[in-house]
Amino acid sequence: MAKWVTLEVGKENLPADLIAGIDGRSVLEVTMVCGLIEANEDLTTLRNWSGLVQLMAANNVPTELQEVVALVRQKEAMHDKFWRYMRLFIDVVRQ
Repeated sequence: MAKWVTLEVGKENLPADLIAGIDGRSVLEVTMVCGLIEANEDLTTLRNWSGLVQLMAANNVPTELQEVVALVRQKEAMHDKFWRYMRLFIDVVRQ
């Protein structure tokens, strides 16, 4: 998903520390975030941006990931694919 966001937003429009921060996430951190999304599936089903932002902040999700959500939210053309990614994360956690 990070590569897709980089392509859509443009690497030149992203702070270098944002990309490095995402690349530096451990498998455990990514798994935790996916589990959090799965446990709150209704946010994905309802495409609830504010709920997702609140969930991420309340659970201390790394700021780089929160920034990615904010960037995607600003670009309506990216919304549908973003929510499909969220659904994919849920499906993977359940396997």
